[in-house]
Amino acid sequence: MEFVKLAGPAGMFFIMFSLALSIKTDAFKSIAKNPLSFYLGLVTQCIGMPLIGFIIALTIPFPKEIKVGIVLITCLPSAVTSNYITKKLGGNVALSISLTAFTSFFSFITIPLIVKLYFLVVFADESTIIFNTDLIPTSLRIFAIVTVPVVLGIIFNTIFVEFSKKIDPIFDKLSMIVFFFIIGIAIYQDINLIPEYIRFAGIKTVLIFILAFIMSVYLTKLFKLIRRDSVTIIVETVLQNGGVGIVLGAIMFDNVKFIFPVAAYALLQYLFILIYFSYMRISKTI
Repeated sequence: MEFVKLAGPAGMFFIMFSLALSIKTDAFKSIAKNPLSFYLGLVTQCIGMPLIGFIIALTIPFPKEIKVGIVLITCLPSAVTSNYITKKLGGNVALSISLTAFTSFFSFITIPLIVKLYFLVVFADESTIIFNTDLIPTSLRIFAIVTVPVVLGIIFNTIFVEFSKKIDPIFDKLSMIVFFFIIGIAIYQDINLIPEYIRFAGIKTVLIFILAFIMSVYLTKLFKLIRRDSVTIIVETVLQNGGVGIVLGAIMFDNVKFIFPVAAYALLQYLFILIYFSYMRISKTI
């Protein structure tokens, strides 16, 4: 995982900067007029997902590495692809952009805090052995590779509006290449362990998606959101930023098995969302 530790942060900086190029301030203005969907999206992503991670890790007798990986998955910001997928599913793109930007911006606080809390509750005696990075240095690393590029991208987009429009499609495609390159390298470096990836982590991560999907569908129906906002919240909740998870996992943990669930979910989540998309088309709701 040495390559991921060294090159991963630079790759994630580029990906998050590219994401921010598509963020328009008008998106935030439109959300301010009707904030209920935005607040509900924050609840599902910032509170609901970590709770799902805690519940799975504390109640199901998975191996320690799986439990840690599941907790890490559920405290990640929304995936960089969530805006594109939201658009394809007929969702509220402005809401999607706002939620992705917010969860990404504050991830330097939420990720290390949630992971550290989990270790203090579950692995108090082993916390310093497994999670060998202090809270503040970890927060600063996340701030540097996730929050800073988002801020710089928004500033760049605001100042150089026309130029941003021209380079955004190019950067968008390049960021996808970098994203899958990071995942590919992470898997290739341990290619002999791929069967173990699937056996050890693949099936278990399905549970995260199922519970996250049920939670987001139930809450959007409970609060009677319009369909396009409901679709957006479902996508933003279930799609997690696997690239950030892999890079941070490589930095925070020495054991590669802690990253297995993140790598598995980062790939499988798109299969899950494809099934959801197919269901919507079959049911003629889009």
